[in-house]
Parts: sequence; structure tokens; C-alpha cells
Amino acid sequence: MTSAGRHIAFPFRIGADGRSVTPASDSDHVRDEVLQLLLTNPGERPFLTEFGGGVRRLVFEPASDVLRGVTKARISQALSRWLGHRLTVEALEVEFEGERIDILVKFRPAGSEDSRLLRFQRQGQ
Repeated sequence: MTSAGRHIAFPFRIGADGRSVTPASDSDHVRDEVLQLLLTNPGERPFLTEFGGGVRRLVFEPASDVLRGVTKARISQALSRWLGHRLTVEALEVEFEGERIDILVKFRPAGSEDSRLLRFQRQGQ
């Protein structure tokens, strides 16, 4: 069963018909939710202060094996807590190369047999 059309796409945008764009499928909506979770800093949402993965802040941190481990644990914990009912995480990789952060999340949306990959990259400046 699909609930496409009941959700607003992320990032929010207006379609050619003047209405807000909706995700094409539940899998696309779950991908949008993962992206929102990663990009939201804890404390950013007033009524859900613990929500977020906080990856945007990582560009200001000194890269180290300790930070990589903490980041991986933080993201894994956030995915489990906030989206555990919507997906199964199959793999999570966090890499730092100089000023670049590379996060790869392989997940399977609930009720789906297909895995999805989401890669987040951020370059410090």
C-alpha cells in the first residue's frame, strides 16, 4: 500500500500546477525523512529538541577517528529512535577526508525489499 500524495516533498517546493510537490512513493518520502534527520541540528526544533543528526555542524569540528566514531553512533542512534519504525539501516559509513565529510546510509524502507542509498557530502570552507 502506498501513501504517495499525503506528504510534502523535501525540500519544500511548488510544482508547475501551483501546488506543493509530493514524493512519488513512500520510499522517496522515507529518503526525505532521513535527509531531514541528518541535516537538522539537535535543539533546532523547539518542540522536538532531541531530534536531529547534526551533520551540518561537523564541518567545524577537527576530523579524527574519535569524531568519526561518535558521529556514526549519533547518526545510528537518531535513525533508530526517530525512524526505526520507517526503515531498517543496513549500513552506515562516516568518512573524513581533509575538510570533506562523506556519510553513506544504506537502508531499506519498511515493507520494501529494495535497499536505498543516501550519500551526504559536505565540504568545509
